Amino acid sequence: MRLVGLDISTKTGWSLTESGDADEPALLEFGLLRVEVDGFNVNDHPEKSRKYPKNIFDAANKMAGLIKELVEKLKPDHIVIENTVKAKNRATQRILEFIHKAVLDWLIPSAIPYTYMDPSEWRSILDIRLSKDQKKNNRLVSQGKKRGRIGRKHLSIAEINKVYGLKLLLKDNDAADSLNLNRAMHRRIRGENGKSQ
Repeated sequence: MRLVGLDISTKTGWSLTESGDADEPALLEFGLLRVEVDGFNVNDHPEKSRKYPKNIFDAANKMAGLIKELVEKLKPDHIVIENTVKAKNRATQRILEFIHKAVLDWLIPSAIPYTYMDPSEWRSILDIRLSKDQKKNNRLVSQGKKRGRIGRKHLSIAEINKVYGLKLLLKDNDAADSLNLNRAMHRRIRGENGKSQ
């Protein structure tokens, strides 16, 4: 089964894998789609801009178009999309939801099977969590005794680098998340972890 994973935002990480009998799906390709939001500065009350909300509407539709082109090119059997979670900023939350709506506007009528998966679910399926040493490191960072907090993005990238022998950096976290989405969906389809499709 050809799976496309999507970590959707203004910087959408995507990946294409192919599932077979192996424990891990084969990595075929991955990348990043980007759109700029005209006049959008998250730190400067973007909702007060004269361009708002048309600027996020236009950016959402542009990203949906890029994703549609990608999907038509890759011809997946199934798409797995990371579900949105509550953002720290309402403006970034709004643009995420606009993009997801724009994607669903063409995806639902296309009849391509798709699944939404929460970040907590794919991390649980793949058992991606902080080790005792990493938790200790973060406690020391919180106490001001050390620098270098280890977060979820670090864990996602480390996992993908280990599994596929890549050298992704922190800036590649969207692509890493899309690959981990595919890996979790692969396991779910195979019935591992007591999950079913």
